[in-house]
Amino acid sequence: MTAPSVEPSVDHAEAIEAMLRAGTAHEVHMGAPEVPDDELTYPHYIVWPPPATPGLQRLAGDGGDVWTRTQITCVALTPLDVIGAADRARRALHRRRPTIAGRLCGDIEQDPEASVAPPVPDPTPRSTDGRQVYTTALLFLLHSSPLTL
Repeated sequence: MTAPSVEPSVDHAEAIEAMLRAGTAHEVHMGAPEVPDDELTYPHYIVWPPPATPGLQRLAGDGGDVWTRTQITCVALTPLDVIGAADRARRALHRRRPTIAGRLCGDIEQDPEASVAPPVPDPTPRSTDGRQVYTTALLFLLHSSPLTL
């Protein structure tokens, strides 16, 4: 059995990124696009990973279980393409269980308390042909705990 990583925040982010790549046909970027603006394809996703939050307070110390609330920004050239990309992201992640070596993961869930805004124009980036870019953000929750060795 593999020992759990000491960086579960990174493990969660990489698992969500991999699931988006496998479950959609769109580019996925971690934190920011890794390519110049003129090489971006649309729609695409930007994964904004947070540091993990401990799951339980224990008298004996940290048990290693953590929660993350990861933002997925859907970026496209039309509002309909943004909401279509959001639907595909939800289908790839919601109620799916990632595999992380050394950790037992729960199902990823779209955060039921986070309101999802309609697509809005992003004032800064433009497509290579000068078109407006639209975005919306989804939030997904993931819990994991270390496997016992």
